[in-house]
Amino acid sequence: MKFSFRTLLLLLCGVMLISAAACTGNTGEDESTSGTTAAPEQAPTQEEPTTGEEPTTEQATTEEITTEEPDVMIGEELDAEYAADFTVSKVFTSDMVVQRGEKLRVWGWAPESENGKKISGTFMGMFAETLVQNGEWTLQFGAKLPASAELGNQMKLYTDTKEVVFEDVLVGDVYMVIGQSNVAYSFGNYLGASNTDRENYGTNMIDESLPIRLHYNTLNESEAHGYPKRGTTEVCPDVVHNRTWEKPSNASVNRFTAIGYCFAWNFVQMTDCKVPVGIIEIDGNGQPLGAFLPNQVADELGSDRWNDAQGIYVPEGVNATWARYMYNHYMYPFEKYAMAGLIWYQGESDFQRQHASEFIERFNAFMTYMRSTHNVTNPDFAVYMVEFPSIYQQPAGFSGQWHYMDLGLIRCVVGSIPQTLPNSYLSVSSDLWNDRTYFNNLHPDCKFGQGERLAKLAAAVRGDAGTLESATGPIFESAEFSEDCKSVVLTFTNVGEGLKTTDGGTEVKGFTFMRNPYVINTKKGATIEAKITAPNQITVTCSTSMKNGVVYNGVSENFFGETINLCNSYGCPAGAFFVAPAEE
Repeated sequence: MKFSFRTLLLLLCGVMLISAAACTGNTGEDESTSGTTAAPEQAPTQEEPTTGEEPTTEQATTEEITTEEPDVMIGEELDAEYAADFTVSKVFTSDMVVQRGEKLRVWGWAPESENGKKISGTFMGMFAETLVQNGEWTLQFGAKLPASAELGNQMKLYTDTKEVVFEDVLVGDVYMVIGQSNVAYSFGNYLGASNTDRENYGTNMIDESLPIRLHYNTLNESEAHGYPKRGTTEVCPDVVHNRTWEKPSNASVNRFTAIGYCFAWNFVQMTDCKVPVGIIEIDGNGQPLGAFLPNQVADELGSDRWNDAQGIYVPEGVNATWARYMYNHYMYPFEKYAMAGLIWYQGESDFQRQHASEFIERFNAFMTYMRSTHNVTNPDFAVYMVEFPSIYQQPAGFSGQWHYMDLGLIRCVVGSIPQTLPNSYLSVSSDLWNDRTYFNNLHPDCKFGQGERLAKLAAAVRGDAGTLESATGPIFESAEFSEDCKSVVLTFTNVGEGLKTTDGGTEVKGFTFMRNPYVINTKKGATIEAKITAPNQITVTCSTSMKNGVVYNGVSENFFGETINLCNSYGCPAGAFFVAPAEE
């Protein structure tokens, strides 16, 4: 194989970069926040090293991640002339985090006149080239990099007449945090409402030196800002708004999703700041699942309807105004951006029976689609579902506005997703909120606790810190119903030394049954008992048939230690779920 002088130089510098990375430290921060464009005098070479779905019940416990030194990949030079002009997607900016253990893709556009011409790129000793095709280009670097929190790493995309440079690119874990108002609930609002957490954490969590980077995407943008009409099939190929990847600052953090930032802050603490975290917030106040589905999934499922008068697709659920647009406008630009996982905190607008009954099928199809686009090496990224915590009805004597929705059914529906979606996990919240006097417990002020729980779970799954058994409670595995469906033996994994209750007995609180499909029984009359009968099993018996399913933690006001009490030997609560007899 024949290499040019430039390629040999890149190879040499890549080796130097690896050697230097092991013994150098942080040289300080660069204030640049976006890519800079210039016309270089000659084509650049690598700089001196800086110092800087199929149904399954199988549960993954750790993901394979890259921990060894990177294999520096020097791609071959393409036999083509350079493009005179090109643009890079605004997904990429200075201060971004790119995914460790993945082959990094960078993309953009060029005039049609540049078709067949090439664009080059360098990053952390890697070199790659690609051709413009149909006015688009995607460049893929060959190595799977380990985590790097060092500043000074430059990414360059260039031709012989143009160069785009992104400064201080970190390598770590990227997560999308997606949902409705409980994701939109900002860190600033959270601290304003939670006196205890403001005193315990507060602004001490906001530190620009932390390897956390934030990308804020919210539905507050409108057609006036350049977005297409909501509810159509039109997508945004690129980020429309002008926000970029940002470091933690008072301005960036206080408007950012509280649960997302609390997750990132806790995760970097657990990994001694060695694994940077990039959070992409996708929030939509009041939006049902149908608003988040991409065109292909919505078409396949028939999950929305076309409104001729309005000229839009309309989803199902509460606040069902526009379908598809949360994905088409805000998530589509990130389709090829590699990530470690996805955090989902949504379902409030799908709490009604007719919508909850279709939630699992639609969500699983959605995640299967997303897993087909984002990652090259590890397509089945982890999905973390946030369990809805306790929510209480308005107490007697209260005057004023009280925010309440009966989330019991959708809680156990969301909690059942790990039964059918591989590499998905429930982040339990049942022990984190118990304020019966707070008017807005639809948006509970337990975001730090939820973020910490998510961080423990992700760190265990990724193999960075802790264990799954100390991060989440018993995980439902299988059910064996009796012929008359009046009893069922439930088997669990992740029990530690064995299933436990908070009071140390064998009687398990919190079980009920579906008296009709997706209708949780809350009426008196039928009796139901649940007992721990083996280290990993519970036997539930009922005076009536449970043919429509048995439910754990399906009552909105349930709280761990009071009305539900199942945990593993580590004391971690079991998550909500339901299971029905298999159809013959």
